[in-house]
Amino acid sequence: MNKNIFCIGELLIDMVCVDNKGLKDGEKFEKKAGGAPANVAASITKLEGNAYFLGQVGDDFFGKFLIGLLNDLNINTEMAVEKGSTTMALVGINSDGERNFDFLRGSDGDYSFENVNTSKITSTDIIHFGSATGFLDGELKKTYFKLLKYAKENNIYVSFDPNYRDALIKDDMLDQFIIDSKEFLKYSDFTKLSDEELYLITKEKDITDGVNKLHKLGVKVVTITLGSKGTYLSINGENVIIPSIKIKQVDSTGAGDSFVGAVLKQVSDFEDKRNISIDQWKNIIAFANKVGAITCTNYGAIASMPTLSEVQ
Repeated sequence: MNKNIFCIGELLIDMVCVDNKGLKDGEKFEKKAGGAPANVAASITKLEGNAYFLGQVGDDFFGKFLIGLLNDLNINTEMAVEKGSTTMALVGINSDGERNFDFLRGSDGDYSFENVNTSKITSTDIIHFGSATGFLDGELKKTYFKLLKYAKENNIYVSFDPNYRDALIKDDMLDQFIIDSKEFLKYSDFTKLSDEELYLITKEKDITDGVNKLHKLGVKVVTITLGSKGTYLSINGENVIIPSIKIKQVDSTGAGDSFVGAVLKQVSDFEDKRNISIDQWKNIIAFANKVGAITCTNYGAIASMPTLSEVQ
């Protein structure tokens, strides 16, 4: 029986300024597919897993490009919607390497729970919530909470990545973002955070103290990505840092998403996903670290993600 991983959230266009003059003065832009949950789905199918994308793009040329790309990657898009205009992120890099962002939100926030065919999601599957735009006000946020409730009631394995973006979550929205993140962490079997997100949500400077707070909330397996240092893994009272591989970094965009996709693909292969041993988890994270590292060796998130044979 095929086990599926359902990834809900944004699929958008990253317009990347490639002449290093930043958004204000830049003139050359390249169109890339973006959106953390879509990146996770791409990582899963490149590693020969089964992924669905749940979300909304525009009924426009950009939307058609994005859905076509997902279909080419064998991501199931039958629950995706093409309506309105496609959300766009403008990404600039200044001459000193500083990144700057602007965000033109389209219809990704209009994705309604009515478009989710819950009869396709069973207790052997996984639902992954990546929240970059998911916690912004709108229909998508309501859909997130309804789908979380469905997962809870049907004993479905839940994965959550807060995907904090300061360009999206303004200062006056931060408290609500933390409240919403904690609600999802409460019911998460697996979570991935950066050390910055861990501090933001738990207010703990020490990683172990922060991770313990997440476990108290209810998270079963916690991973904290530490860049070139590897990944901090915490499960059943055991904490260990799993090292990564040495690479020449070109662009880290999508590395965290490809890591999550690699974890979820492996977890989906287990019959009893909630009783994976610490040694098995160490192997899962070591493999996922490798996938994340390889993604950093080229430009563009999805294009840089390795296939299973490339990792092996």
